[in-house]
Amino acid sequence: MTNKLYDLEQEVREAIREWAEAHPDNNHIDYDGSLHEIVDGAVPIYTGDLMELAAENINLATDMPELGPAFDGSPTPVNIVASNVYEHLSNIAWEEWQTIEAEREEAEAVN
Repeated sequence: MTNKLYDLEQEVREAIREWAEAHPDNNHIDYDGSLHEIVDGAVPIYTGDLMELAAENINLATDMPELGPAFDGSPTPVNIVASNVYEHLSNIAWEEWQTIEAEREEAEAVN
């Protein structure tokens, strides 16, 4: 059995790397909202998928999201889980971007 959240994390990491490869001269991924688009596109929209994630990772259902509930903003379990998934994947995306920036700086220092 695979961890679906881990799979989503890997999907986001891969998408961030693909974006960085396609934009080698761009030093900041969020100037055009690309990071948000990548993360938002990775968050499941179906109730069953979100509840599976919450069943595998209870904190997605019990933590209060900093951004507030997703979708229509009402504090339903599904909206809270979706927002927590978004926040989690957003953190993963920023971590990956920081890794890419460090790799770019390292490569420049070598050249």
